[in-house]
Amino acid sequence: MKESRYNISVEHNGKYLMFNSRTIATAVLDRPALDILDAVRQGIEIEKTDLVKEMKRVGFLVDDDADELQQLEMNYNLGKYEKDGLGLVIAPTMACNFVCPYCFEGTQKGIMSEELQNKIISIVSDFAENGQNINITWFGGEPLLAKETIYSMSEQLIEICQREKVDYEAGMITNGYLLDEETVLKLKEYKLSSMQITLDGLSETHNKKRKLKNNSEVPTFDRILENILLVKKLKIDVAIRINMDKDTQRELEQLLELMTENGLGEDLYLGHLQANTDSSKEFAENCLNTEEFACVCADFENLLFSKNLQTDYPAPTRIGCGADYLYSYVIDADGEMYKCWNDIGIKANSIGNICALEEFSQLMQNPNKNYTEYLTWSPFKFEKCRECSILPICMGGCQYNGRQAGEPICENWKYELEKYIKLKCDAFN
Repeated sequence: MKESRYNISVEHNGKYLMFNSRTIATAVLDRPALDILDAVRQGIEIEKTDLVKEMKRVGFLVDDDADELQQLEMNYNLGKYEKDGLGLVIAPTMACNFVCPYCFEGTQKGIMSEELQNKIISIVSDFAENGQNINITWFGGEPLLAKETIYSMSEQLIEICQREKVDYEAGMITNGYLLDEETVLKLKEYKLSSMQITLDGLSETHNKKRKLKNNSEVPTFDRILENILLVKKLKIDVAIRINMDKDTQRELEQLLELMTENGLGEDLYLGHLQANTDSSKEFAENCLNTEEFACVCADFENLLFSKNLQTDYPAPTRIGCGADYLYSYVIDADGEMYKCWNDIGIKANSIGNICALEEFSQLMQNPNKNYTEYLTWSPFKFEKCRECSILPICMGGCQYNGRQAGEPICENWKYELEKYIKLKCDAFN
């Protein structure tokens, strides 16, 4: 028996805490458990007592011949190429009603053609016939500028999934400004179960950044908040992304107060606003680096804890996101396909055009450079990841950012994990 390479120990209030990033088991270790760890670290053979068996069950101890890194890499590859579902991020339009200073989207016009819609429907049908579940995320631009397209495509997609007896799930990423009761009920009818809506701080800060394209002096914060409450009332899950930069960092506590007063305290999450596209470079000096963002996240968790709201906690992951998964694609209104929605609308980053495919298998039989780079990227190629004790909860971080930098960019867990472990311990006490 030996100690797991993914154990992380923390001392807190006279207690010895142990966290395992592969199983996310967290425990306060008593003297007998500490003695067992000391023994295995010294290579002393130990009896398989009930306590030893329990420490093995939660991942603190592993068999002598266990290669945890190899096991992790195997699961990573299985997750990347597992054929259990098709995930499509569809932008029915790249136009937007907002002009946010850090966003490159919304500069293009037009709505997805009927020909392109039919091509997507046909490909979804092929996957569903092969027993694959279908997951759709409506994106943009602002997808609600093309809501009739969404309704029409949704009706056909649902019909296909019902016919083939596979699961259908849909969500939407929207700025929330164009929502109303009729629209929300219609989306719900078409099985849309979740939305992500963004706020950029409190009203004054938000209104300076998230402006309407044709009437930039009209405030947007109050209407978006009203629409978020409407979405909640009509029983669609909503995730409220708070774009975090140096401005919003200063008013995070006040914003949480406001959201809590409206019953939205546990629907918030912090988004790291990064100037990672050419059009957002002018915004770079207002962005937080990864370590600064990690510190804000930890402070935010303490705020949640102080208000008896649910806090976050790291979780193991097989792959980072859809960009790492073979059967996940982003499609813009011209039919260009991408692996990451940070690439959408940037034609040079396309992995191919869906309309040019007679059969979808062509995409994988003759992949272009963009596609192969995404699918062959792996944190296991980098020594700093192979040696890292939090690899199971990071998996090399965001591939888009890592490829830009030439090496993986560590997730914020690296900088603030001990604070989360201590917070978890306090929550149970």
